[in-house]
Amino acid sequence: MPVAFSGDQSASWSILLEARPREMPDPAAVAARMSRASAEFPNLGPAATVLRPSDVELTRAEFADEHYHEGDPLVRVALAGDTLLIAAHHGAVDGLGLLALLGIALGEPVHSSATGVASRSPDRPYLLSALGRVHEAVWTPPTRIQPSSRGDETGDHLVSRTVPAVKLDSARITAAALEATRKWNSAKGVRHHRVVAAIGASWRSGADPRPELASALLRLRLPDGSGEEDVRALLAASVPEAGFPSERNPLARWGMRLLADRLGSTFLVSNLGVVKAPVDALCFYPAASGRSGVAFGVMTAGEATTLTVRVRRRDFDAAAAAGLLDLVCEAALSGLEAQR
Repeated sequence: MPVAFSGDQSASWSILLEARPREMPDPAAVAARMSRASAEFPNLGPAATVLRPSDVELTRAEFADEHYHEGDPLVRVALAGDTLLIAAHHGAVDGLGLLALLGIALGEPVHSSATGVASRSPDRPYLLSALGRVHEAVWTPPTRIQPSSRGDETGDHLVSRTVPAVKLDSARITAAALEATRKWNSAKGVRHHRVVAAIGASWRSGADPRPELASALLRLRLPDGSGEEDVRALLAASVPEAGFPSERNPLARWGMRLLADRLGSTFLVSNLGVVKAPVDALCFYPAASGRSGVAFGVMTAGEATTLTVRVRRRDFDAAAAAGLLDLVCEAALSGLEAQR
């Protein structure tokens, strides 16, 4: 399978799931199950090699940052201590597809409460959607989350926070990310009047996830003063964007390269819902691309809810990444307190 994928061509497009299983699986059994999965699902590429690294943090960074090349496995698996890491190219699977791979690795079913957007359909064809995005990029580009630094370091920072299990649906976490953006940019003297939230979704539900790609994207233009109920109404009324062509399309590649700093969204939110799996903890790092290169992930497993942020190292240092995620957590949890 080609690894071409629409979007920011500087991004690795590697999405990552980190799990702490209740019982660590046997590496040989994991390798055998992954081999069978690659044979059944050609979109996964050659069978993944199951690594046994000693450094979880280094492996997490490598899994997230390294680009996939033609002929390589499109899934990466590592067992280290009490941690199971699974990464995959976003052109091979989506977030729910990662959960399916988790189930394969553990040899047990995994389910999510995510409902998917199968009942919705794009309201205009790709060409009109693309023209609209180009017009936006040229004349009214989305507000970006102001970088904390300017450098040439490659790769992404990955930061997570775990709280006792709480109900954080996509509307609530998007509203929290919006509030965090306001506070962050206001502190830096930057206006935030054209915030656009990208919401990662799937055409299927999480009831029976498969290791395939069924991703959909919702884009919400959030007016000044929008609160959680406004976000909820906009999200309920939104329809997915029409699918983009492969980045092998020369015109698409040229346009993306030309407008790279103006395309995309202010931030991305991807919520994998409440997950039932034989694990004590889970966290998910979606792909960070677009204008800000900031992506927030959220999921609940067992008695814990984990929120993550993924940001480009060239734009944010580690302290800034952690501070941005703390703002989101604060806004999300204070919103819950206000509703009690």
